[in-house]
Amino acid sequence: MLDFYLAETVDRWNEKTGRPRLSLGGGQYWFLHRYFVHASLEPGDFSFLNPWEDTEVAGYQLHRLEAELREAAADASRRSDDFDVLVGWHGTAKSEETEDWCRVDRAELLKSIEELLRLAAEARATGLSVIAIGD
Repeated sequence: MLDFYLAETVDRWNEKTGRPRLSLGGGQYWFLHRYFVHASLEPGDFSFLNPWEDTEVAGYQLHRLEAELREAAADASRRSDDFDVLVGWHGTAKSEETEDWCRVDRAELLKSIEELLRLAAEARATGLSVIAIGD
């Protein structure tokens, strides 16, 4: 699970900040993963916005995230009302037979994307950062 907050920096974030503004996991996270990777300012960095680490998104990085989230929204809006997303594999062997798929509700996904876009816009307007806290 990846929880999103607004704060000055990841170092100044603490659990007393309150409830997360958004939590992503399962199919929603894995649908957005490719867009998170494309938003990273470090090419080939698959650790950007992953559910196992904490990430601070500020400045130009917010712009890149917003651009990719708009692409994700366009992609999701062309999908059926609910659709499957590859979330991993069962066991250690990666094959078609071991793929693990999760059903995603398009309307819920679009709400999550809109909330991330609102967070990014609010962060830019207030000079804060979007903070993503992984498990």
